[in-house]
Amino acid sequence: MNQLFTTTYWRTHTIQLTLLIVSILIIAVLKAVQEANTQDVHGDIYIFWSAGVNFIEGNGLYSRIGGAEEFLYPPFAPLVFQLLGLMPFPVAVGVFTFFNFMAWLGLLRLSYLILRYYFPSANLAPALAVGFVATIRYFWHNIIWVNINELVALLSLGGVYLYLRGRQTTALLLLTMATWLKVMPALLILLFFIRKPVPTLLKTIVFSALIFATVLMMRGVNRGYQDYVDFWQITLLPFLQAGKIYTDSISFSLPSMLGKLLTSAGNAYNNHAYNIVDWHVPIVRRISLAAQLLVFGLTFWRAWVSRHLAVVPLSVIVLVYLTMLLVSGVTWEGHFVTMVLTIPATYQLLTVTSQLKTRRVVVWVSVLIGLMIFDTIGPTLYDYSQGFSLLSYLAIGLYGLILRLDTNKRGPATEVTEPRQKQNPVIA
Repeated sequence: MNQLFTTTYWRTHTIQLTLLIVSILIIAVLKAVQEANTQDVHGDIYIFWSAGVNFIEGNGLYSRIGGAEEFLYPPFAPLVFQLLGLMPFPVAVGVFTFFNFMAWLGLLRLSYLILRYYFPSANLAPALAVGFVATIRYFWHNIIWVNINELVALLSLGGVYLYLRGRQTTALLLLTMATWLKVMPALLILLFFIRKPVPTLLKTIVFSALIFATVLMMRGVNRGYQDYVDFWQITLLPFLQAGKIYTDSISFSLPSMLGKLLTSAGNAYNNHAYNIVDWHVPIVRRISLAAQLLVFGLTFWRAWVSRHLAVVPLSVIVLVYLTMLLVSGVTWEGHFVTMVLTIPATYQLLTVTSQLKTRRVVVWVSVLIGLMIFDTIGPTLYDYSQGFSLLSYLAIGLYGLILRLDTNKRGPATEVTEPRQKQNPVIA
């Protein structure tokens, strides 16, 4: 797989790679047709499509007009979704399913490019192979639910790579767009703000103002302003002010995990209860907030400590991505597509620090969890693995491991000026 992303390999294996691409395209088209014929009004894609239609028609974005279920995204998201709203619903489903297949390939490519930046001469094939197998589950989740997490991941990983390559303005544009689609990529902007406060802040403000103004122009000043007010009141305030906790079995942020384990509020799925105790919800909210602040504080402490290094340490980037999963108000299974970078990066960091036993554990755990889907372990075990937040433990475990690697500064180098010109990676 290491060679698969190189130009030389493509030139010398034209027939094989052409067949591979054609096969992928055929699978993508067949799956797109299947999803177009089977999706209904209860899927995520119907929410996005309805938001796009409502954006075009001037309806309220958060009023569930058109029968869509709860919509929680910033107003910029429906601006993007209007491309779907211009199509009949089945066509929109098929087109976006095909896009998600292509985005999968794009994210694999970006993960390779980021790792290659830090490890110019390393054999990345094992790390990429483990990352691919361990994340099939999350990508497939996005494909069958026709979700937008791959789009957001493309923007954020693309922004990270361009930032590393010195194209910081374009990088911040992509990251700002990702933030106005799904909020949490703002943590990546904060990471770069710590390193270069003034240019990062100014560029982010300019790009945000352009996005804000575009929504107002397309929706009208009054309607557009109301969209932002509704987003603040309906989406953000319940989390920021009231400590809203999702206890759905398929939500895996720290608040969701603690809510499922420590309360019985709304905590049942397929007649199974997952709480081990039944504490008062306000107490669990305080515990959740403390856990979120701890993870956030540790991550950006490491970002602050490394701010003077010539290159952002890979370990810090991975910590930020894991923080995005852990501190979010809600983290669905599909959000874990960013593991396409996190898992191979962890593998490679453990390789260069000669922690091979730990690496073996990471491989087995991440791959096994990645394969623990409904079809392989059956409905009962699958429900319990979701209800007891197995994916949360994976994210927490990787976070603790990467934090230890970063704080110990174990490895052949802690700072290099031009990683692609050196043999030593930047790991801490």
